[in-house]
Amino acid sequence: MPAPQCFSCHAARAALRRPRSGQALCGPCFCTAFEAEVLHTVLAGSLLPPGAVVAVGASGGKDSTVLAHVLRELAPRLGVSLRLVAVDEGIGGYRDAARAAVRRQAARWDLPLTVVAYADLFEGWTMDAVARSMAGTGRSRACCTFCGVLRRRALEEGARLVGATHIVTGHNADDMAETVLMNFLRGDAGRLARGGGLGSRGEGGALPRCRPLQLASQKEVVLYAHFRRLDYFSEECVYAPEAFRGHARD
Repeated sequence: MPAPQCFSCHAARAALRRPRSGQALCGPCFCTAFEAEVLHTVLAGSLLPPGAVVAVGASGGKDSTVLAHVLRELAPRLGVSLRLVAVDEGIGGYRDAARAAVRRQAARWDLPLTVVAYADLFEGWTMDAVARSMAGTGRSRACCTFCGVLRRRALEEGARLVGATHIVTGHNADDMAETVLMNFLRGDAGRLARGGGLGSRGEGGALPRCRPLQLASQKEVVLYAHFRRLDYFSEECVYAPEAFRGHARD
């Protein structure tokens, strides 16, 4: 059976059917709709005011790559400027390749890139060093917890370094659902209560943070990257198999 016509342009053949709306769309029309939905998320939530200097947490992975590309497309309408901030956790081999992907993106999209390293911020400590210090202690699963705390601090420092007023990260709807489940399994009522919303206002002197892709499914993030032919790094972190998030996902 031939593919139906695109619901939007009525010219091209549809390449997918969106689960939420049931609409059959071609690749270009899907990308346009995806960008419009991110724009609506940002505007409806008043996440990025005109004139904001936005630090995009750039890991080289699919989510941050899609986020940077979409915000670059939307920046003229939003009236914001973008800075890529990449965090080097000090994971041998893995982070080197991911950082190379971020550098290619920065060059292709003409966006300024700043790299901040754990080793520089935390008295020489890297994630490889943290993992070695925890080897044989039965706490290897905690490596990703430590990394999350350090990464958040490093991204904050990098954003301040480039003069950013806001921080954005590429968390999608699947990520947020996993986080809710993790907090439920841990019995962490405090984090469950704070888990709603599209970001934080920046209490305690921290910069405001938001997640413009929070309402987009992981599947549609991947499809957007596919149709836009985005170059991203897709290997899993070497420490991810031990993470509690993987347990919650399974």
